Amino acid sequence: MSSEVEIEISKLLHASFNGGSGEPIGAMDLARMWSLEMQWFSPEVAYTLVERLHVSGWLVGEGGGLFPCASSFDYPPELGWRPFLSRVGEIPIPPASSTETSVEPPVPPIPISTDNRPDKEEETTGKLASRVAKMSGLEKREVIRRAQRKRRALGPVSLEVAMLLLAREQNLEMDDLAELT
Repeated sequence: MSSEVEIEISKLLHASFNGGSGEPIGAMDLARMWSLEMQWFSPEVAYTLVERLHVSGWLVGEGGGLFPCASSFDYPPELGWRPFLSRVGEIPIPPASSTETSVEPPVPPIPISTDNRPDKEEETTGKLASRVAKMSGLEKREVIRRAQRKRRALGPVSLEVAMLLLAREQNLEMDDLAELT
């Protein structure tokens, strides 16, 4: 049977690590979450508690990436729950079975693209640059250079919009160009 302190620790770690589906959290980030975001502890008490949980085996990993041991998700917190661990003198060791098996952080798969074709946006931008170059008599390279310069001057606009503005300045027929976007 688990002690009240073990249940409190389990609830604290369950709430902090999204029931085991979360990624590792740094020691300072965990202390910051408990003190500033959740307002459960003062910053000093929160960091001390993180260190004590790490030393006792409830948190495993390095200081830059801690995650809870396997048995720390046995007790999910109830709605409105708040931890009462700041006054606990001694942190118990997690149950024996959990120290041998720890929760490994999930490694997201890296998507591998076998498709070497440019995406639709790049194709549209290339077609638009070619059309503006053809209609204005400028080289495609010059159209792209001017559009990029306009984009830097205007701020958060797409390259397509910058090319359309360039075309407008060149007094080109906009109907033909608008169909490409």
